[in-house]
Amino acid sequence: MIYSFRITVPANTPDTDPVREELKLDKGVIRRLSIQIPPGHAGLCKFGIYRGDSQVWPKNTNEKFSGDGVLLTFDDEYFPILQPPLSLFFVGWNEDELNDHSVFIYFQLMTKEEYLSMKGVYWPEEGFI
Repeated sequence: MIYSFRITVPANTPDTDPVREELKLDKGVIRRLSIQIPPGHAGLCKFGIYRGDSQVWPKNTNEKFSGDGVLLTFDDEYFPILQPPLSLFFVGWNEDELNDHSVFIYFQLMTKEEYLSMKGVYWPEEGFI
């Protein structure tokens, strides 16, 4: 399952009042995360991805994603989304005084069963598979 989100952060959005947009997903395990930051951002749009109030990506919570004309892909992540709410949140701001900036976020999800059959690992509610 592939999920695609386009989030636009208006010019002059301060970090004290960031854009917070829900990224609705289905039940599953995030297998891959890709983030496209188009050219022109000049590192002025900064953001993180959250589960509730906890920052999930980037892992170091004192930092945020930013860039200019880059595609970031993380395919070694296996992040479960198995209990409601089945969503993450984009939280970001834009220091650009003139231009809105859009960010594209892509998630690849697999079912819990696909994950367990691939990994053969212990899952607390399932035991060893």
